Amino acid sequence: MNDEPTYIIDTIQKPATNRFPIFMQLGILGLILFTLFGALFLPQGGEQTNVTTTAAPTPQQASLPAVPQKFDDITIVATAAYVWDVRAQRALFSKNADEPLPLASITKLMTALLAYELISDDTKTTISDNAIRQEGNSGLSTGERMGIKQLRQLALVSSSNDAAYALGASVGELLGDQDPTSQFIRGMNIRAEELKLNSLQFWNTTGLDISATQPGAVGSARDVSFLMEYIVTRYPEVIVPTQETSTRIYNTAGAFHEASNTNEAVMKIPNMIGSKTGFTDLAGGNLTIAFDAGFDRPIIVTVLGSTRDERFTDVLTLVQAVQRSLGENK
Repeated sequence: MNDEPTYIIDTIQKPATNRFPIFMQLGILGLILFTLFGALFLPQGGEQTNVTTTAAPTPQQASLPAVPQKFDDITIVATAAYVWDVRAQRALFSKNADEPLPLASITKLMTALLAYELISDDTKTTISDNAIRQEGNSGLSTGERMGIKQLRQLALVSSSNDAAYALGASVGELLGDQDPTSQFIRGMNIRAEELKLNSLQFWNTTGLDISATQPGAVGSARDVSFLMEYIVTRYPEVIVPTQETSTRIYNTAGAFHEASNTNEAVMKIPNMIGSKTGFTDLAGGNLTIAFDAGFDRPIIVTVLGSTRDERFTDVLTLVQAVQRSLGENK
């Protein structure tokens, strides 16, 4: 494994992605459920490899000027990092980008995405006792009624484990008569395969460590960045709530919960598009963010394996390097 970061990589084509439509019509929903059912009988585990495709850059990509090297004098704590220029479709910075590492609550990006694609926002669900038993306290209570959209916001903004578990269990009930949570987790892994994000592997919907040696999910900084890109370019409404420092989440009775953003750097990053934090004993500090570097130029920055506090300084360091690099081309 190369511990030294690589700077300013030539155009890198990310794994090809297949459009996964929003299943609002029962016929289309039935088709995807059939696919999920079939996958329930496939063997789990096994070694996975990253798949990439090579294609000529589009005229827009080819016309972009080379980015000056402004990353060679920076230092970050994170074990792995990746900076992805969405418009140019190239990496600006890479450090151990393909090493699978514990994801912690970055897992909730896939939980939220799959729920968004499989069930309508106006669906209501009841918070179960199993959801409340998840680590942490986000103020939810057993028997409380919440909308799917509100649960998704809680899971992403305040990283509520209760909300993420309830979200997965509620959607999982649509996938058959087996354990709803297990079925949803299987769907998360199928979705990762669909998107060719082959380093991503999920064992729960929250990202919480299962034991002292078993994380709730693993993935590479590169694939996390591509997952974030998929969300912000196709369903930006999913990640928009994470732009704010806090928000109020209402239940069906009209009562609300105050949700504080776990991204402490949210107001320090210009033109924030969205973000997701993660922290567990096994993962350390994780953070993935998307911001607009100017003139509709989304940049994804992901750090994995940092510390609780330095994940934020790591990302800010990389954001500032991007600004210096792109600034020279203006």
